[in-house]
Amino acid sequence: MSRKAIIAAFLLTFITISNGAAGQKEVRILLSSTDKVELFYKEWKGDLFWFEKDSEKNGNVREELIRIFREESAFNGLDSQKYLSMLPLKADFSNLSPVEAFDYDRKFTNAALTYFLDLYQGDKRIRNLIGSDEVSGKYERRDIEYIVDLLNKLNSTTDLNAMARSLEPRQQDYTLLKAELKKQIYLGDSVKAEAVRTSLNCYRWFSHFHFDKLVVVNIPSAELKYYENDSLQLDMAVVVGKPSTMTPRFVTYCDQVILYPYWNVPRSIAVNEILPVCKKSLMILDVLKMQVIDSKGGVVDPRSLDWRKFTKSNFPFRFRQSTGCDNALGVIKFNLTSSYNVYLHDTNLKSDFQARSRYFSHGCIRVEKPILLANSFLEKQLDEAFLKASIKGQQPITKKVPKPVPVFVLYMMADVNVDGTISYFPDVYKLF
Repeated sequence: MSRKAIIAAFLLTFITISNGAAGQKEVRILLSSTDKVELFYKEWKGDLFWFEKDSEKNGNVREELIRIFREESAFNGLDSQKYLSMLPLKADFSNLSPVEAFDYDRKFTNAALTYFLDLYQGDKRIRNLIGSDEVSGKYERRDIEYIVDLLNKLNSTTDLNAMARSLEPRQQDYTLLKAELKKQIYLGDSVKAEAVRTSLNCYRWFSHFHFDKLVVVNIPSAELKYYENDSLQLDMAVVVGKPSTMTPRFVTYCDQVILYPYWNVPRSIAVNEILPVCKKSLMILDVLKMQVIDSKGGVVDPRSLDWRKFTKSNFPFRFRQSTGCDNALGVIKFNLTSSYNVYLHDTNLKSDFQARSRYFSHGCIRVEKPILLANSFLEKQLDEAFLKASIKGQQPITKKVPKPVPVFVLYMMADVNVDGTISYFPDVYKLF
């Protein structure tokens, strides 16, 4: 049995005897937090990587790693102290005991892997601000194995710097944001620097997957960008939620494009906005072309109901808007697989896209160029004449997206315009 296996077995036995079942749970958490480090040494097949005896090369690589943490982290939008705090406090690494060398080696490895993963994926603290993420977990193991493999191949300071450069996105927008961060740091504008720092980490996050197709919605700018193979193909305005009905931050997939969709009115809108009007006059249902739907999906004649007895808590029906050009969803809906009742869609209020501040919706995302976006997702191009005909009574038509497209709905208060300039956007939801 290896030395590290003996140490792990001793710790497990000691804590289990001392603390019982609770101790076992604690150890499992402790060991899982070091998975990437253990994976590295399993691949390395040795005890020491940074502190091999009589190795001047390793000393140089250690010093270069520390320099990168101190001098480059901030300009990469990362927190240097996060990585420096993982390193041993001891300044002199000569004449280490075997136990110290073993311990220090793992601390350097943990710091290096953490930094390179953040440089590749984006600082995970950004992801912690997301309400739901259906994508990243599927690739976490792959990402760790990729970074471990690269680190295992290091032989010099040149290799270390080449590795760092290889992990960052190559898109021009990312490069422009890095230059902007450097500028704001030198100018001492901490507010703008923090905005750019967040955007850089978001770009790392969605770029490192290298998806064939990708949608990024930025809430503060109220814009949508569509990428194919890391290349920007479409850039369009969107309308997002009002501050009182915020669009959530989440990561999901678009799996269907629905033509002539019904709008199934969310419960909150139904009981807070439509029900009170119906209790006074049912004309609102005719004006909005709304149907009353029972729990079995059947259409109910609203004039057969005693509206006076309904309240927010006991209303047993839902409202559904008929299909067509008057529908709030327009003639195209992009279904998202997330648990949020939020999706991308067309709209019958096209003028809203001309506004500078496009925060008007109840949370869903209205898309300026839905036909272009849908055609990018689907194998067969849509019939524009059919969509523009506004056919009365047309039933919804569902088009399956051959390969579900990842959709990132993010909150970046700094981004790059089509002309290469940088714009800053208001913290409309007061999240920072």
